[in-house]
Amino acid sequence: MKFFLLSLSFFLFVGNSFSQTFEGGFFGGLTASQVDGDSYAGFNKIGLTAGGYITKEINRKANWKAELRYIQKGSYSKPSEDNFNLYKLTIHYVEIPLMLQYKIYQKVIVDAGISPDIYLFHKETDQDGEMDQTYRPDYHRFGLNGNIGVYYMLTDNILAGARSSYSLIPMRDHASSQTYLLNRGQYNAVISFTLYYHFK
Repeated sequence: MKFFLLSLSFFLFVGNSFSQTFEGGFFGGLTASQVDGDSYAGFNKIGLTAGGYITKEINRKANWKAELRYIQKGSYSKPSEDNFNLYKLTIHYVEIPLMLQYKIYQKVIVDAGISPDIYLFHKETDQDGEMDQTYRPDYHRFGLNGNIGVYYMLTDNILAGARSSYSLIPMRDHASSQTYLLNRGQYNAVISFTLYYHFK
């Protein structure tokens, strides 16, 4: 977390130092996620995301945008009448999304891009408490995600957005270490909902 806060401070300082050509701001919101390749389905894991960003204008309708984002991903399955087992996985990452924005209407913006990420730590629990990690596959230290999002300008400075993100490479191997064609391991799938405050 200290690494993220220091990086965010530097990130915003750089954006402010080049305020003649760059704009920026900060954001926060919620995530809904699942892990493709485990035995649990559905975007049931709720988490947090927050960070800062800078933008550079290309033309009247298009911008480059770089973010520094803390984000929680994972998987969740709650007990039911047919299954009394609980499972909860929370994975903490720092991402650096590199996005191309395009204004399609006066107040509607879409973007797309990639985001390298850095794995920080995780917590995995079931109905008996924290799970033994001895025989579970390690998380890959670095990853890469593809992103696409849409945003609506509530005011000149505040935007509400939704973004879909998916791992382009596995975030960890299968427990069996087996692979098949494009199924190389487990992948993060995330939908995030955020509010952005933009400095001009």
